[in-house]
Amino acid sequence: MTDLKLTEGLRIKSRTGPQDKEIKGIAYDSRRVKKDFLFVAVRGLSVDGHDYIEDAISRGAAAVIAEHAVELKRARQLAGQDEISFIEVPDSREALALISASYYGHPSKSLSLVGITGTNGKTTTSYLTKSIIEAGGKTSGLLGTICYMTGNGTTNAFNTTPESMDLQRYLSEMVNNRMEYAVIEVSSHALSLKRVEGCSFRTAAFTNFTQDHLDFHGTMDEYYKAKSRLFNYLVKDGDAVLNIDDPMIRTLAHTLNCNVITCGIDEGAMIKAENIRETGTGGQCPGVKGCRFGMSFDVRTPDGGFEISTSMLGRFNVYNILTSIGIAYSLGFNEDTIQQGIKHAKPVDGRFESIDEGQDFLCIVDYAHTEDALRKLIEEARALTGKRVITVFGCGGDRDRTKRPVMGGVATELSDLAVITSDNPRSEGPLEIIKDIVKGVKKSNYTIQPVRDEAIREAISMAKEGDTVLIAGKGHENYQEVNGVRHHFSDKEIAREAISNRLNKHRDRNAKK
Repeated sequence: MTDLKLTEGLRIKSRTGPQDKEIKGIAYDSRRVKKDFLFVAVRGLSVDGHDYIEDAISRGAAAVIAEHAVELKRARQLAGQDEISFIEVPDSREALALISASYYGHPSKSLSLVGITGTNGKTTTSYLTKSIIEAGGKTSGLLGTICYMTGNGTTNAFNTTPESMDLQRYLSEMVNNRMEYAVIEVSSHALSLKRVEGCSFRTAAFTNFTQDHLDFHGTMDEYYKAKSRLFNYLVKDGDAVLNIDDPMIRTLAHTLNCNVITCGIDEGAMIKAENIRETGTGGQCPGVKGCRFGMSFDVRTPDGGFEISTSMLGRFNVYNILTSIGIAYSLGFNEDTIQQGIKHAKPVDGRFESIDEGQDFLCIVDYAHTEDALRKLIEEARALTGKRVITVFGCGGDRDRTKRPVMGGVATELSDLAVITSDNPRSEGPLEIIKDIVKGVKKSNYTIQPVRDEAIREAISMAKEGDTVLIAGKGHENYQEVNGVRHHFSDKEIAREAISNRLNKHRDRNAKK
């Protein structure tokens, strides 16, 4: 495909050099440029691709797209105008997304594409949706916080939503593997950075809206606007699935110019949960081996009603399930398929995951890293245990500082004991982050242990029969990011090791008696 064909429909400010260069690939990282590639200079959060135009040319780029006229002019002078096509655009991120969609043959148009946004619940909702689709005998790819599934195996995710070029490549792999559906988590960063530009969504869902990412968006209003952009990418007859128990999303429901499917627990929702009840081992689970989680509830829809049974727990998961039902309803799946898909959905890695080594207390690992998610996590744990809730948590470095004291207040107010620690400190000092957290604490029921593995061991060592230990913030993550380096670290591995060591010491003491 020529650069002229690829750039059809782009907003172009200027163009010099040949326009019929055959393009053999696209790159936004100069290190990945090969002969006859098109290089798109994208301004990142910490690195500016315009600084690497010359490097891309030296590696064989046949065409360059950029926003900065000065950098393009300098590159033209060095390379010679007759050899390379130079294209100036007002927005290189937009250009990268549209060119990538064109290069890969607009794969989203060959899929029933589902996009899920929201502060919390995106991952669980996406897994539930995929499970329902597959229960209906269809095939579905998935892109999200934990991993990417395209039919070519499973790849660990780097971003919740891949960069636009990578996103189009993954969607293309799904098409090539004859998948019919694709379910993707769409982050507010992705929407602001135009990663889903060029995508055509059949269904778009909004799970909830609470504080997060203000380091990037600046204000809650800008954060909300970013989330709401997802619905701009719906196809003409596409559906919006909205949790209208959330007041901000309820407002959105009245402004969208598309078909809206509402879900919730309160009155007024098209898809409504009623008569929510716990199943499994009962109301309180003391943490003994074999403790089973579960709940059931009735669902009311415009077409009637049916019962849902799941191994999940918590009001927050009722909302996740309702959203997945709304998506399935949009896609035309019947009640039996929905019931089977939810009933047999596999547990989501690091989402309210029980660490069971046979101990007499509960240990739960969860990804909760916002005030709202942490609050709901602790409240659910409180409902499970008749005794203490011990919460291990921290806040990420180089991220929204305003949520740190709020999370500190929530953890200490709702837990019997909080162990405040590190959570991907990145370039910040762990103790400086912890100082911010403690500013919101009004009680004295906390300890500070900046070394996260020691914090987990400390919490587990303090647990007594019937207690619940919550390890919040990292969930599925298998790394701790410090000064730009990701070191192997798993909350689940540390917790299992600590519990096993505790049990072994107990057995040794009994053997000596």
